[in-house]
Amino acid sequence: MTNRKLSLLLLGLVLPVAALAAPSTEILASRCDGMYQFTDLDHAVEPGVVMAGSEGTPAYCRVRGVIDGTIRFEVTMPLEGWQGRLMFHALGGSAGRIGDTTSLLGEGFAMASTDTGHETDPVAGDMFYRDQNALINFGSRGIRLSTLAAKRIIAAFYDDEIDHAYIWGCSTGGRAGLEEALRYPDDYDGVIAGAPAPAWASELLSWSLAGARVQQANPLTLESLALLDTNSRQRCDLLDDVADGVIARPDLCTTETLQLDVLLCEDSQTEGCLTSGQLETVRFMYEGITDESGHIVSHGVSPGGESLGDWMLWVTGNPAFMPVSAQVGSSAVIEHLLHRTPGFKLDDFDVVNDRHLLTEAAASAELPRGDFTKFRESGGKLIVYNGWNDVPIRANRTLAYMADAQLLTGGPQMMAEFSRIYMVPGMLHCAGGPGAWAADYVGPMVEWVENGQAPSRIIATHPGITNWFEAAAAMQESADWHERVIRAGAMRESAKQFTRPLCPYPQYAQYNGSGDINDAGSFSCVGK
Repeated sequence: MTNRKLSLLLLGLVLPVAALAAPSTEILASRCDGMYQFTDLDHAVEPGVVMAGSEGTPAYCRVRGVIDGTIRFEVTMPLEGWQGRLMFHALGGSAGRIGDTTSLLGEGFAMASTDTGHETDPVAGDMFYRDQNALINFGSRGIRLSTLAAKRIIAAFYDDEIDHAYIWGCSTGGRAGLEEALRYPDDYDGVIAGAPAPAWASELLSWSLAGARVQQANPLTLESLALLDTNSRQRCDLLDDVADGVIARPDLCTTETLQLDVLLCEDSQTEGCLTSGQLETVRFMYEGITDESGHIVSHGVSPGGESLGDWMLWVTGNPAFMPVSAQVGSSAVIEHLLHRTPGFKLDDFDVVNDRHLLTEAAASAELPRGDFTKFRESGGKLIVYNGWNDVPIRANRTLAYMADAQLLTGGPQMMAEFSRIYMVPGMLHCAGGPGAWAADYVGPMVEWVENGQAPSRIIATHPGITNWFEAAAAMQESADWHERVIRAGAMRESAKQFTRPLCPYPQYAQYNGSGDINDAGSFSCVGK
């Protein structure tokens, strides 16, 4: 018996041959309830529910379930217009909730997401890291098993196999996408990984702890961030010969270029300057951490956008609505991960020499080295994007990981066959910033996977929203986030929108010398 016939028998839906070729809307609607028959010892699946359509979203069948008693997942399938596609949304942060499962239904996708095996708890916080099973689920198992379940349900619902499967996420959602490509290379045809958090536990958490320590010793203030932002623009905006408030060549914007010493307070000066201690904190943020031999173990933050929310979130905090900064909050995750280590004390943790403890404790959530050979051989395509001004997932950290991947995967030409990296000038962590940061990566990926058209430059828009908090709220964690933020920015009376090309790294966008600097057509992608 074929898998196709078996799926129909499981659902009690033996249909005429003509109907099998193209199930009608009515047939699909009636079939929705029967999805509960995918329940077994490992899967608890609810009867599907037909959800009414709305503007831009067709009516669809929503199926919810739980795997292994802990991993919640959701699958949505449009009743008309399905083009054989799946888009899986991998959430960032600590996950703990279901992501976007509706934004692309009108574009021919079925969609799916998972909470990765735990629920966000405002009281307990990230205590789930102490549970080894929950940590493994968060690392990769939750998305892997939810992917398999979603594929089975979608294939049975439409009585047709999925033609093309895609996964998208940013931050730890981007890490999850790379986990899929590296550990389960046959799961997805296209992976879109934003700010993919390489060395999530060993590097990001160690850097966060170090940052919390220097901030506690010599704290920066919100006024300090405004001063740094102004200084970065004054020193580095014109490195690309265009005065637009965007540092388009962050690779040239070094601490020497910033001339930080001119910000030092003179005798009795208390405003518009930084103390010598605060300058130490600033240098840490820009320069990162090196070991005894001078090797970089944590890259610094590229200058730019310091006053626009990312530094506030991670470094200074904001007493108005944040009890602690994200760096301080991340320190608690170290305690959770290492709570079984005999004699462990956070105050004694060495941010350079003790990183291996985190690698060992969080092995299931750490990316392996980036050998994408099997993913390439399976025909998979990869797009990685990262904001140059990202604070937690610093740009040069992502580039270092991908450079190592290039060595492991056969060199530049081999990597170019299946992957593209887009470094976004003036973009903060997954959203916000002074640059053109709103871009569609889904459309180019679909063209690449389904039509063989590899992307070159991608046109990005500055939507008129710069603040990270406002940008994150406007995105609504949706796969069509670029459209949402552009619409949200256009509704603001004072918003200024402009476009720029995003160029495959190591190329960058250079002004042609004439034409409107607010138009991407006035720029060309050139090599370094």
